[in-house]
Amino acid sequence: MNTISTFILTLPLKTEKFQEDIINKHLEKCRKIYNACISELHKRYNYMRESKEYQKNCKYKGKDRNKIFYELNRKYKLTEYSLHDFIKPMAKYYKVNVMMIQKIATRAFNAFQGLIFHKAKKIKYKKYGELNSIEGKNNKQSIIFRNNTLLYNGMKIPVIIKKNDIYAHMSLQNRIKYCRIKREMIKGKYHYYVQLILEGIPPIKIHKNTGEIKHYTNEGKIGLDIGTQTLAICSENKVKLLELAPEVNNIEKEKRVLNRKMDRSRRKMNPNKYNDNGTINTKY
Repeated sequence: MNTISTFILTLPLKTEKFQEDIINKHLEKCRKIYNACISELHKRYNYMRESKEYQKNCKYKGKDRNKIFYELNRKYKLTEYSLHDFIKPMAKYYKVNVMMIQKIATRAFNAFQGLIFHKAKKIKYKKYGELNSIEGKNNKQSIIFRNNTLLYNGMKIPVIIKKNDIYAHMSLQNRIKYCRIKREMIKGKYHYYVQLILEGIPPIKIHKNTGEIKHYTNEGKIGLDIGTQTLAICSENKVKLLELAPEVNNIEKEKRVLNRKMDRSRRKMNPNKYNDNGTINTKY
């Protein structure tokens, strides 16, 4: 089991229009491969469930049952690596790197496991434009970050790293395990990023001018009292009262005025419905 810590560094890409078109086409190809994997897994899973072996094993309980289910999954090719074999012809057809679509197959298999282990009732297919990221298995093939440049499908896309971004420069001193291209819709336009999955512990953020540590944590006890509108904080040194959602306007006064206005209007338009003392006349 791999216990090495990892963290993610997200950096914007300086893409040109033709590069964005290529990335969008590849994302669409990967979406179709993902849906094909889900469809194939559904077929294999339903075929296994219809078998006498599966129905017979459902009656048992305990460790023996789990072992039999494990063997049934292997027999009916409901495994991650059997799915990798299934998509090999697609790599040639769509002209996509094999290692990259293997990660797509792994993503589909992990999603489908929710159905196998009865943690999900249904696995959804990806609609057009819903797949927004692709990744490789290492930093040597398919998607490569080198010398502040993203190498992908014969393209060299500059990666934007600000000179004063100390956190990014410190993070890049760690080994890059693999890279991910991410597309995100912001204000009606796609923006493209590279996510570097780095080995190690993320560096501590510090202030540029003073060099002090940001978000410094200390030791000690603290008490919280959460109310409907406020949050009270009490520690050894400080006491604070914070308002929850202060940007939300309080319209209770306007609501009371409006309710009184509506009540007067109802009473004026329906005089026979109310008694002299203001109560509702039940005779009408």
